[in-house]
Amino acid sequence: MATVSSGGVEISYEVLGAGQPGTPIVFIAGLNGMRGSCMKQAIPFSRERPAVVHDHRGTGQSGKPRGVYTVENMARDVIAILDDARIPKAHVLGTSTGGAIAQVLCIEHPERVQSAVICCSWPKADHFFRRQFEMRKRILLTMGTEVLIHLTSTTLNDPKFFTEHYEEIVKREKGLLLKASPLDVEAERMDCIVAFDQSQRLGQIRVPVAVVCAKNDAVCPVYYSEQLAAAIPSAELKLYEDGGHFFYMAYADAFNAYVRSFIARHE
Repeated sequence: MATVSSGGVEISYEVLGAGQPGTPIVFIAGLNGMRGSCMKQAIPFSRERPAVVHDHRGTGQSGKPRGVYTVENMARDVIAILDDARIPKAHVLGTSTGGAIAQVLCIEHPERVQSAVICCSWPKADHFFRRQFEMRKRILLTMGTEVLIHLTSTTLNDPKFFTEHYEEIVKREKGLLLKASPLDVEAERMDCIVAFDQSQRLGQIRVPVAVVCAKNDAVCPVYYSEQLAAAIPSAELKLYEDGGHFFYMAYADAFNAYVRSFIARHE
């Protein structure tokens, strides 16, 4: 494990499979921000190429100051990691908030991005997105992190997957609660994703991009991914019939195979 300072915030990261050949790949987590949510992808890929994972600012083992949360700052954190690890260029895979970070990387740092896979993400907040996170924030601040985790498990996971993997999900919930950030930091992180909007700059992207989503995603509905794919020049759109927001966990093997095929075309 390593730590790098980015804009005065300590960012914790690690490179799995550091000795492997091939262009490295960076996995960027969603709103919970912690590297653990990337492991169904990072561990298999680390057997083939270096796989970089980190805890977002405000989460896990990274610093948790107040007043430093924007998606653009989180993208700068990734660049700081690449610089510190001496990685000139990498494939990038971001899920949800990680997909928003990937958009910024593609726009502002194209020379560092070999290709990008943007999963279950959004181009800018609309009324549905704002209402969703206004209510999440209210629940967080009035009822606490545990209640919010239990509620969002039912929206993030495919219903069938939730039922069939209930024990696994309960274990994950307990782990998230143990590592939860202070309430005010979690609230600021929610505010920053509602404020995120790169929609007018997506047409500037020139790196190869795949946009991936499940048709039954209840958090970032499929039309967000359709908007992204339509706005990003030459973007490839891949849709799963189900799997929910966490389709990449529900169908990890199939998703990993797709990502391998995509990045193989853009090495």
